[in-house]
Amino acid sequence: MIRKESVRQAKFTDIIYELLKKDILNRRFEPKDKLSETYLAKIYDVSRTPVREALHKLEKEGLVVRMNDGYHVNFLTKEQIIKLFEVRVVLEGYAAERAASNKNKELLKKLREKAEMMKKIDKNDPLAAAKVNTEFHDLVAEMSSNEYLRDILKDIRNKLAVLKVDLFASASRINEEIEEHWKIYEAIEKGDPKAAREAAIRHQRNLIEFVKSKKMIGHTLI
Repeated sequence: MIRKESVRQAKFTDIIYELLKKDILNRRFEPKDKLSETYLAKIYDVSRTPVREALHKLEKEGLVVRMNDGYHVNFLTKEQIIKLFEVRVVLEGYAAERAASNKNKELLKKLREKAEMMKKIDKNDPLAAAKVNTEFHDLVAEMSSNEYLRDILKDIRNKLAVLKVDLFASASRINEEIEEHWKIYEAIEKGDPKAAREAAIRHQRNLIEFVKSKKMIGHTLI
């Protein structure tokens, strides 16, 4: 009976985790908003326990942060965002280089699928675009065959997750994203480490320039 109850509780936690993560990425909860356990339990119609556990998982991912008065949606300054992308320039370049050297056929097939999906994304749905983008970069990191590199990149992407909706809210930036991701895929598919590294670095540097060109209103890039 105790085991069944613990399994049921774990399922509730997973459900609330997914719902809350989606609501944060959809900007139902804005950066810096307080995430009250009592309020969340009420709107999701559950007890506070799965809410607390979901918040703890999201804190580990970097989407929420615990402050003196409780949990809040994580927030970054423009300077912090640029610094994170500067780190990504180096790491994403190396990941793409290693991916091109390894050429895992099974993962390469999945990478092509994501690159194709980027071409077909609804440009009025930045959340969907951000999701495909994350899956693409996760695969490149996986193809590097370096679990430490993969985990570090995942941590950085989690910290930037809320920002991605802003990035894909720009139609012109989406078009550039499609082209840049395809070039990364092509270089990896050809088994050209140098070209893959250069394409990945160019992609990250273009993102830095895009962020620099925008104003930060509150915690949103405009």
